[in-house]
Amino acid sequence: MSILLTGGTGFVGGQVLLRLLESHHDPVICLVRADSQAHAEERGRKTLDTIFGLRARRYAARVRWIPADLEQERLGLSPIAFTALSRRITDIYHCAASTDFDLSYEVAKAINVVGLQRVFALAEAAQKTGNFRRLNHVSTAYVTGEEQGTLDATFLPGPDGKFRNTYEETKAEAERFLRAQDKVPYCVFRPSIVTGDSTTGRTTNWNVVYYPMRLMADGKLPYVPSFGPALCDCVPVDWVADAIVALGHRDDVTGRTFNLTAGEQALSVQDVVDHTYAGLARRQGKREVEVRTKTLGRFAWALVSRWVRWRHPSAGKFLDRFAVYEPYTRVACVMDNSEELRLLAEEGVRCPPAQATFARVVDYALKANFGREQRTPTRAALAASRRLQKAFASAVDVLASGEVSGFGAVPA
Repeated sequence: MSILLTGGTGFVGGQVLLRLLESHHDPVICLVRADSQAHAEERGRKTLDTIFGLRARRYAARVRWIPADLEQERLGLSPIAFTALSRRITDIYHCAASTDFDLSYEVAKAINVVGLQRVFALAEAAQKTGNFRRLNHVSTAYVTGEEQGTLDATFLPGPDGKFRNTYEETKAEAERFLRAQDKVPYCVFRPSIVTGDSTTGRTTNWNVVYYPMRLMADGKLPYVPSFGPALCDCVPVDWVADAIVALGHRDDVTGRTFNLTAGEQALSVQDVVDHTYAGLARRQGKREVEVRTKTLGRFAWALVSRWVRWRHPSAGKFLDRFAVYEPYTRVACVMDNSEELRLLAEEGVRCPPAQATFARVVDYALKANFGREQRTPTRAALAASRRLQKAFASAVDVLASGEVSGFGAVPA
């Protein structure tokens, strides 16, 4: 019998694969998007090399890579292959997802909702064999949408909930699908913003919080919005994967949902700014460097953004790219993790301190240049950065002086 994993070539899924292979001796079947068996195996080899390095050969024989399409009926498999697969699996870890924030609802739903439903159909077929144990689904803590206050993992908005993007909306819809059925045993894991390893800071995923950090390091984010608590809940990938596999082994958590979050330890937008510049200082061998990113409140940010778009169209294009991240600068929800920490402590899995961990995340990101080729910025890039800073600075100066018709002075 085998364990089935989706998303094994991804950031979180790859770390889950590592732990599944190291924690027991069952084979792992990985469904991977590929146009042929050879292509699937090639992607698998690269994944194992990335995860294990020189140890990859030790585990290669225990992993089977199958080309599949989660958006298609029977996962794109033939009826015979689908049935054979259902008879071989005892557990499913569903990590595959589309995490882009700017997709249309239809595109996001195709993988985040329909994809889960296709995997669920496999779990349902496996359940009928009598050997199946559970479907473990990886969601996101941000299914809470724009809800405020302290919320535990039992909270799930309805279809009329307010979400920041189609990623949150479709992940919430997928969870509602699981809760509405009683045919297949399941468990849901909700990581928040997943960053690099807690010890080394290492990552292969440069999205979400890394984007504004990169802009700060490049001198391209002179101002950043920070509304209310502005919570930025970040957790290291190794702890997330440890938690998923540790709780995935337990028989007493079926039907439950878990917040894999920093909870009360969550950083703020200001913390991310401070850590980034502290990392830049360490990188340069200095005690401190000038902090060139200032936070603006809701009203000031709205006016500054409007002014920049009006007077500096090229800088307005930057604001368009930043727009998908802007809603996460006004998060006012504490994603309670107290019950999760208690259960994980029983498994010997403890969440590392958020502040110390994030410092390592920043150091690795700066050393790796955010996954980009190391090179000296061109004159054109430096000039563009200076123009951007000037555009924002002039907007703040004008607004602070009250020179905009209809508005008084706006404090920065």
